Amino acid sequence: MGRLFATACFCFLALLVAAFFLTSRASPLAALPKAAPRALAIDVVAQQLAPLGGRSASERQSYGKLEWIGGLKLSSDEPAFGGFSGLAFVDREHFVAISDRGSMLSAKLALKDGRPVAITDASMRMLPGIGAELPQWRRDSEGLALKDGQAFVSFEGDTRVTRYSMQGNALLRLEGRLPLNAEIDAANQANRGLEAIATIPNSSPYAGGFILLSEKPQDGKIVGWIVGSGAPKRFSLPQSGELLASDAAFTQQGDLIILERNFSLLGGLVVQLRQIDAKDFRAGDMTRSDLLFRANLGDGIDNMEALDIQPMGEGDSLVTLMSDDNFNFIQDTILLQFRLPAQP
Repeated sequence: MGRLFATACFCFLALLVAAFFLTSRASPLAALPKAAPRALAIDVVAQQLAPLGGRSASERQSYGKLEWIGGLKLSSDEPAFGGFSGLAFVDREHFVAISDRGSMLSAKLALKDGRPVAITDASMRMLPGIGAELPQWRRDSEGLALKDGQAFVSFEGDTRVTRYSMQGNALLRLEGRLPLNAEIDAANQANRGLEAIATIPNSSPYAGGFILLSEKPQDGKIVGWIVGSGAPKRFSLPQSGELLASDAAFTQQGDLIILERNFSLLGGLVVQLRQIDAKDFRAGDMTRSDLLFRANLGDGIDNMEALDIQPMGEGDSLVTLMSDDNFNFIQDTILLQFRLPAQP
């Protein structure tokens, strides 16, 4: 009896230890609720912005190869508002933005004569499967892409790409992950990880997949991967000065647009957009790119980290940029829209 009791106790303790060990090693996403928490309706104050540089619309409409449409400075009393690093529109007005604290904003961009004038129907919630108890470095969502009614989010810190079902312009439920590989894991670490994800359009030979961009350059090159079917394929392009990749998106014609930015004490803040033509986009080393847009603090920009591109008809593209204020009172959340005319 004593031996049987001792054996039973030993087995019970062994089970407890095993359970603790397995739980502590389990994926944090698997252990957390998969459905999104209830949304919190918020008010967003939108102040219309003059064209960049403080000039009147009649004085300047063009910025590099972009044409000014409009801009908003956004604010809210909700403490979770801000830090937006990824942006995607589901139609001309409704969008979702993700923050580097693992939360998401769902809202409607009100338009007047085709120009942004206000933000309505705004709500915030944590991303599905992300809880406040998860360490910050595992909640650092950076890139957002939509495909076939689903959303894909890239994270830095804890390198991964998660897949979500959607309802309207909100991420509804955590469904799984995109398969990556050891090379991607090794190249993306800590605060220089997967910064961008973009859906490759049907016009591309790589249709059906995504591109991922790392914020960490290698040997003077911006590096990325084509993922989706088969093994990930690496690509690169020369780094522009000290600028780092922040986001990316494709035009309907298959041109890849990359948002880059950098801040230094001597140079201040610099933001630019570069384009890789569809005919030049491929796995391996790419060398050709065109500068579309370049701005600094004197133009009234902020830490632009989020990019989305929508077709406008006749080959034109609608370019939307959104800034990450780093939850810092000296920075702003701004949303800017431009037209990228069709290239001859």
